[in-house]
Amino acid sequence: MRVMWFSNAAFATGETAGSGSWLGALAQGLTASGEVELCNVTLDEGGGPRRNDTGGLIKQRLVPRARLGRDGLPPSGVVSSIVDIARDFAPDLVHVWGTETYWGLLTARGIIGLPTMLEIQGLKEPCARVFYGGLTLRERARCVGVREFMEGRSIVSARHRFASWSVFEREIIAGHRHITTQSPWVGAWVRGGNRTAHLSHTELALRDPFYSAQPWSGGEDHIVFCSAAYGLPFKGLHDAVRAFAFLSRRLPRARLRVASPAPQGAELRRDGYASWLHRLAAELGVAGRLDWLGMLPAAGIVTELQRCSAMLMPSHCESYSMALAEAMYLGVPAVSARTGGTDWLARDEESALFFNPGDQVLCAHQLERAMMDGDLALALSDMARATAMERHDLPDIVAGQLQRYQSVVSGGAQKTIDPRR
Repeated sequence: MRVMWFSNAAFATGETAGSGSWLGALAQGLTASGEVELCNVTLDEGGGPRRNDTGGLIKQRLVPRARLGRDGLPPSGVVSSIVDIARDFAPDLVHVWGTETYWGLLTARGIIGLPTMLEIQGLKEPCARVFYGGLTLRERARCVGVREFMEGRSIVSARHRFASWSVFEREIIAGHRHITTQSPWVGAWVRGGNRTAHLSHTELALRDPFYSAQPWSGGEDHIVFCSAAYGLPFKGLHDAVRAFAFLSRRLPRARLRVASPAPQGAELRRDGYASWLHRLAAELGVAGRLDWLGMLPAAGIVTELQRCSAMLMPSHCESYSMALAEAMYLGVPAVSARTGGTDWLARDEESALFFNPGDQVLCAHQLERAMMDGDLALALSDMARATAMERHDLPDIVAGQLQRYQSVVSGGAQKTIDPRR
């Protein structure tokens, strides 16, 4: 079976960091099965389009990133190049990863009229509704820095981009017959925009270093690890800093280690939100006990999780939360905001401890329990790991994906590619 992916992750020969990098594990599993020939189409900051195969059985085509028009699509030349890629590869199936960019518009509008499976990754509309993560107007103003003035952007404009894309997100969801989700919360949002689609559930593959890692065995005293794929307020990093300040009153030796792109670099290189996070930590008296790690590859996250006493997931909106899933797989006691897909991944007081988004006091209390109550930590660890090992069994995930592909192909429409583009 020939499968063409439209994704937001470029596969590389080396290890990468950031959102979507876990897709490589599934790609390798599918091609290793001998039943799939895979071509990954993704965006590139350089010129193109161009071929960028990574070795092995996976083909890769890079399409230049371009400004989108009012119709949500890039210039016609870019669209034509994507159509040419599809025509040359001649896939049996197109797998669209996410609604976050224009890939799904190509299939929803019939520009590429092949049997298609849309897989929801994150949803921008619900994120836009909680985008500021509870920041007050004054706090939002304090997130305006030098880069915002120089580049003419801010968290306000970022929220506007999320909200304005919601129109296209709804069109993408409404325009697909086969849609895959990872949590009931996402399924509810999809059903709100498409009552007739065939919905299926899937679990996500983890990156290779997690499958080969040793499980958590206690970590070091009073270290909290937190990670976010990107630094925007709805990811709740300011809540993590504030909760840590509460926690530090009880545990003065505690440290918070944060993997995120937001606070990395010198003052002038940070965006306004990242700079404000640094100032917030200083104002709360905890700057000296925060370690800003930047973006970490999978092996680095494994090391941090094995070292910590507890993992914190403070986001205000998550369709799944790969960060929580990874922590659970290693058996790290996790404290998580109750939001979106996190309720699907873990059960409160059994495999994680929950708090309401933005409730820094309860968050700090749950962190203290996870770190100071040894029996509770072990119980959380055992249940989390048992749950996650079953959920993220790679052979089962690959087999399920192959079954879904066959179902879509057998029920898909006649292969057509719009010749007008």
